Amino acid sequence: MAGSKRKVTRPGANRKTLSKSLLLPMPAQSARELSLAHHLALAACRSDSGNRHQINELVRSVYMAYFLQRMGFGDMPFECYEHAEAAFENALAVAAKSAQWMISEQDAPVIERLLALHDRQLSEAPMHWVVEAEKQLRQFLAGTGVSPLVRPKSD
Repeated sequence: MAGSKRKVTRPGANRKTLSKSLLLPMPAQSARELSLAHHLALAACRSDSGNRHQINELVRSVYMAYFLQRMGFGDMPFECYEHAEAAFENALAVAAKSAQWMISEQDAPVIERLLALHDRQLSEAPMHWVVEAEKQLRQFLAGTGVSPLVRPKSD
């Protein structure tokens, strides 16, 4: 058939073109502001000044770090995420009994490590990956499913 050539497409050629702002990491000022908010939330929750919002911010940042690590940004041992998740469960149990929103001193260092990882991720990961991680977080929070933490398969 003359004139009916099929157009050859490369795998992934149907993908939407990403803007420059999505290809670059988050602006440094925005990353610093988020980092400060996360670290202040942890500081408040280490004392008796914590509240539900601050615990939620810590939970969000740890899960974001996990999702970004699964995308290739970071290499924190899986046990750190499990420890942090257990720390949040402990904090919620304490809050239910005493109305104090606290992270224990033995749990705080692992959360601090994960916040430091998340700081690096926000300064290095292209925004389109951060947006994707946020999408995964929103899907988890909107659902009724169990933890999004999935132990890596052993090779």
